[in-house]
Amino acid sequence: MEFNTQYRTQSRYEFSLGCKWIQNGQYKSKSKVTLNLLKQMGGELVINSTVPFRYTVPPHSQKGDDILVLYEAHNQIGKLYIRNWDNLTSVSWNREHLEMFQSAIHRQSVELGKCVEDAVQEEMTISGDMGLQGNTTKRMKRYFKKLEAYLKSKNYTANAWETIRTQIWKFVIQLDLLAAANKRFTE
Repeated sequence: MEFNTQYRTQSRYEFSLGCKWIQNGQYKSKSKVTLNLLKQMGGELVINSTVPFRYTVPPHSQKGDDILVLYEAHNQIGKLYIRNWDNLTSVSWNREHLEMFQSAIHRQSVELGKCVEDAVQEEMTISGDMGLQGNTTKRMKRYFKKLEAYLKSKNYTANAWETIRTQIWKFVIQLDLLAAANKRFTE
């Protein structure tokens, strides 16, 4: 499910309340599990590891697009691992933790998708004009394409996958900050 959205004048407060999964702390709980699994599935995370390009999750938006950004981010993370599953043979990651990580990402995507659907049903207008969220989504998709290109250029080596694992770990932390900002705004 993918949403290109521009919605009528609707406050961030109204939109944010549309995601009880974030508001009641379930997102935070699942995200903590995700971060732990990322750590546990491989060796020590190389925090200074970096790819030659960066992506920064935007701070809490003016339009309340946070849930849409969170949803798209989890979709992109899931797709990265699913599309490249056959190319994970070079890493000696704990497969059980890898599969649990993918399951956690999928669960977050599903739950955030429900929040987006609820918001759409609560008078959001879907159109081709993608606004702020659309630009964020485009940049995010380009970032994930670059991650895939990076993996391919490094022949899917274990070192390349470790670099990607670290980048995803950093990315998930940024998503947590966005979700926390969303939750604080509605309290």
